[in-house]
Amino acid sequence: MRNGLSRARIGRGHALRFAGQTVAAAAITDVWEAVRDRFSRLLGRGDARRTQVAEQWLAQTRQQLTAATGSGLEQAREAQAQRWTGRFADLLDEDPSVSAELRALVEEVAAQLPAAAVSAADHSVAAGRDVNITASGGGTAAGVIHGNVTPPNPTPPGPAPQ
Repeated sequence: MRNGLSRARIGRGHALRFAGQTVAAAAITDVWEAVRDRFSRLLGRGDARRTQVAEQWLAQTRQQLTAATGSGLEQAREAQAQRWTGRFADLLDEDPSVSAELRALVEEVAAQLPAAAVSAADHSVAAGRDVNITASGGGTAAGVIHGNVTPPNPTPPGPAPQ
């Protein structure tokens, strides 16, 4: 690649951001109590001092996010997600062998999180799950249309022919 980044490095970056976002999202849900100790043990890697530091980081994350409200919550969540992305990057730099364990934990936690709130505006569709789009009777179905669409043999405006 032109900038010298490998595909594996980019993939790792996406995975780390997802891990950071997952911790930030979990911190303000009921899932937190069940998973925070698992994150601290993973980060501690058997060292009592590292585990204690990780527990403090996790407690600070929850405290900061539960104290935030309104638009401040989204900013705080993004800041925490970035912070955790960096922490997980450091973890994998120090011990790449925990990569699979981190990935498995993050996927398990993400699956337990409530569906995110979604919103749409200006003729758009938003969904927290799958969207199925179908057309019938010669209609056109599309998830995204940029520009004009004209179906073949369109029905002229006005009353239907008898």
